[in-house]
Formats: sequence, structure tokens, C-alpha cells
Amino acid sequence: MVPRIAVAQFDPAPGDIAGNSARMLELVSQAGRQGAELVVFPEGAVTGYCIGDLNRNRILVRESLAAVQQRLAPASRGVAVVVGLVAPEPAWNLGGGAAGARNAFLVLADGKVVGRGAKSLLVDDGVFYDSRYFLPASEADIRPVEVPLRSGPVRLGIEICHDMWDDFSAVRPSRLLADRGAQLLVVLNSSPFWCRRLPQRLETAARRAVETGLPLLYANTCGVQDNGKNVILFDGASFLLDAGGRLAGLCPAFEDGLFLLPSGSPAALPRPSRAEELDDALRFGLAGFFRRTGFDGAVLGLSGGIDSAVSACLLVSALGRDKVLAVNMPTRFSSTTTRELAGELAHRLGIEYAVHGIDDIVQRKKAQFEAISGNEMKGLSFENIQARERGNVLMTYAQERGRLVIGNGNKTEFQRGYATLYGDIVGAVMPLGDVAKTDVYRLARHINECHGSPIPDEILTIPPSAELSEAQDVTRGLGDPFDYDIEAPMGQELIEQERTPAELRALFEQRRLDPDIWTPVRSDCPVYDKLTADRFEQYAWEVFRAIEATTYKRIQSPPIIKLSRKSFGFDFRESVFARLKVE
Repeated sequence: MVPRIAVAQFDPAPGDIAGNSARMLELVSQAGRQGAELVVFPEGAVTGYCIGDLNRNRILVRESLAAVQQRLAPASRGVAVVVGLVAPEPAWNLGGGAAGARNAFLVLADGKVVGRGAKSLLVDDGVFYDSRYFLPASEADIRPVEVPLRSGPVRLGIEICHDMWDDFSAVRPSRLLADRGAQLLVVLNSSPFWCRRLPQRLETAARRAVETGLPLLYANTCGVQDNGKNVILFDGASFLLDAGGRLAGLCPAFEDGLFLLPSGSPAALPRPSRAEELDDALRFGLAGFFRRTGFDGAVLGLSGGIDSAVSACLLVSALGRDKVLAVNMPTRFSSTTTRELAGELAHRLGIEYAVHGIDDIVQRKKAQFEAISGNEMKGLSFENIQARERGNVLMTYAQERGRLVIGNGNKTEFQRGYATLYGDIVGAVMPLGDVAKTDVYRLARHINECHGSPIPDEILTIPPSAELSEAQDVTRGLGDPFDYDIEAPMGQELIEQERTPAELRALFEQRRLDPDIWTPVRSDCPVYDKLTADRFEQYAWEVFRAIEATTYKRIQSPPIIKLSRKSFGFDFRESVFARLKVE
């Protein structure tokens, strides 16, 4: 019998021990009023999980433990508490003034600490680097904690996040806890969101439940944190499985709050589309980003193209229409079509809209450069000066208004380096920086289907174009030099799935490419009818080499909201100098 458990699926402010512990006290009190016997907080709840080298700060480590012992423990009379925190480890000497620590949990009941433990399987992958900060628990330390509850004592087998993902580990925490007498597995998590992540969690948790014959509670953080280069979303979606691995309760995704499990009602697994997941995540992430930074307004360039249209819609939903300023910055290469579409979109969204032409200043800068250098400015130099002037205009509006610039670049453009440093690579955050171009189209269609059709249909049909030269004239069907129905999923395969060109060729020849990303959005013609196997493999190598060659741009980009298994930033880790060379 699973006791009545309250999952505190809350959003800790990174580093704010005082504020987080105050909120936790409120949630413990609420749990008691709602009849819960046990309240479970996620991994790193006292400080937040993504706090960088603050994890080594002696003040933070000391005060994190003190907050639990001195503030939370007295509140555990009548309702037991499990809480994740950074706890000091005096035996681990890091040198200098750094504090040794563990990624730990404490169990509180009857006003005191009744048990403790730490994460044993540290994770050094993706956006996390546990071993830089934490000492792992030993196999001998992995033991259940007996917790006195109103209905009687229960032995909790408490794990922290990666401890549950032990399929390829020599140490199997779940089995050890079961063998040592646990009656319920409780997994504290700060597990980041990416598309299709929930089914992966459920499958892994179900294996642990079936292997051990124990019910499993999965408690996840819900909020927005960062590591400097990536904005990391924690989606909540906590759940309870019975001993057979079946879903017995599921908390909402992207919803901060206290949720009782078992809920008493049937648990249904949601099956959102890829676009629906992206939409929910981006709105949640943008709202959280602005809340965390203390800014309440955004400035973005509105070109009449698909990327800026989607960004504008997301910002309006996250912040409100009165908090968004859109600026159209035309030159002689900007078509009447895109100018009118930008204005129409702004009108439909009800946002402030300014037309700030830049052709005069671009021409003056061109003439000045040519007069001083004695060289004609042409080609990419002339194209990029337009992009950089747009960045300058946006930054000026943002500074005057006390707002943040939002960049419109997408993941597919970034993988090719098809973006201008200090031009469209500008701003405080890139909402679409982990969204492939094809997914931008899917997201636009979803927004129109579900949010009142704010995006004019023609934005979805005109050629995607930077409009920086006559060769990119959308009125003549000209635009960016890529087939995005091939370019975008190719990058997703190489970056997110880490496939080799040879592996991709084999999937192509077997016609087994993932339809979730390879279904075309710009035409009805599949990739199998566009390329031969030889050309497909060659194309994969071209994208691979382009990614290698353009790292220097991405490391200078604004932070990117993580939405996939591997996002640019401190997730897909790159070297400016490294180039793969084999015989």
C-alpha cells in the first residue's frame, strides 16, 4: 500500500536558499492540510540544481544544510519530508577555499532528521557535470530509510536522478535498495526536458519497478535554470508507478505546485505532437527566462519571415502583447511582400510595431569603407553589414526601453553558420536556437491551429530568405541556399542522435529514416526521391564539416533554450580547433 504522498513539483530559484526554504515551508504546511503523510521535494531543491561553481562555495554548502536542519526539520511534525540538497562532505578536500560536497537527500520526521544519503551514479553528460562538484555515495551507503508515518513505518529506497538509469552500471542502486528491504522506491530528480523525454523516463522507471517488484515515485523539478549557455527547462511531469510498472498517477507538465499521489483517478499518458511539446516548452521557458532575469519586455526584429513570426507569437503568449516591441528594418532588398506580412502579423498580435529603415545608413557605411580602404564592398561583406546594422538598431531600442533583445536564429541555420556575428547572432536568448527549421514550420502551423491563426498563411508559403541581396528576392521565388527538408533533419541526426554518415546512408537505403523529423514540410517530395544514396551520404559529410567549421560563431551566440537531446551550447560540446581526420 502506497502512502498518501504530496509531490512538491516546484521551481527553486538558483542560489536562493532563503527564498526556496520559505516556499518549501509553505508547501509542507499545504501538504499537511491536504492529508498527505509524506511530502517529497526534488533533487537540489534547496539551492536549485544548475548553480555552477556555487556548488563549491562553502557558504552555500553550509547554509543549504542549515536551512534543512533548522527550518524544515521542525515543520516535519505530522508530515514527513524528503528533500534534495547540496550537503557538505568534510572528508573531501578540493583544495583552496572550495567546499567538498555531495548531491544529497535528508529525510525529516517528527521534527528531526531521521535519514540521509547521496547520489551514487553521478552524471557527466549533456548539460551536467556532477563529478566536478560532488563525491558519489559508496555501494555500502545505498540503504533504505525507515520513515515513521501516521499509517505506520515505511522503508523508502531513495535515489537521486541518474541512480535510476543504472542499466549499464556495475552498481545497481534500485536492486540494492530492494534487496536491503525497501518497500517503495522514491527518485528525486532535476531531469531536463527535451522532446519525447517523458516516455523514456517512464520506460526506464518501469524496468526498475518490475525488476524490484516495488512501486516507484518519480519526483521532478518544474522550472527554468541555466548553465550560462543553455536555458534548461525542468518540466515536472512527476509520476507514480505500481509494482508492475504501470502508471498509477501523473502530475502535469510545466506546472509548478503540490500534487497528491495516488490521485484516486485513472492516470492517462498524454501523447502530444512534436509541435505541441515545443510550443508548451518554449512558452514556459520564455516566461521563466524573463522572470529570472528581472526584465518584463522584449524587442525583436520582425522581418515577415517564419522564424521571427513564430518568435513573436511565443513572446506574446509568454509575456503579454503590451510587453513586445517588433521592429521591421527594411533595405532595398526587402520585398513589399515581406514588409506587408510583418505589419499584418503585428496587427493580428496587437503588439507595438515600428518600421525603422536602415538602407541610408548601410549605404553611408559602405561608401565610407570604400573611400577609406580603396576596396569595393560586395558579396558577404555587404550582406553582413546589413545584418549588423539591424542588430545595432535592436540593441538601441532595447536599451532605451529597458528590455531584452530576442534573437530569431534557428538550429539549422546555426549548424551551417548561416548567421552573422554581431548581427542576427544578437540578444539575451535565442528561443529557436534548438529548433530545426522544419520544426519551426510545424510549430507555426500548430500555433495557427491552436491560437487563433495569428500568422498569415503566406509566411508559411514564401521561400525562407534573409533578403540581403537580389539573389534572395522572394518575389522571384529566391531565398536561402538550402533544401531545409534535407538540411534540417540531417543536422538533427548528426547532432542529436550522433549518427555517422555511413549509418545514415544505411537507414536511407533501407528507407528507415525517422519520419518524426524527415517528413517534409516545404513539399510533398520525400528525401528518398530527391537524392541517391551516394549523394545522401556526401550531403551528411557536408553538414558534418560545416558544423566543425562554424563553432567559432556558436560559442559567441546568446544562450539557447534546450529542447532536444543535444543542443548547441554546453550540451553539444565543441572545440574551435578540432577537426575529424582519418585515413
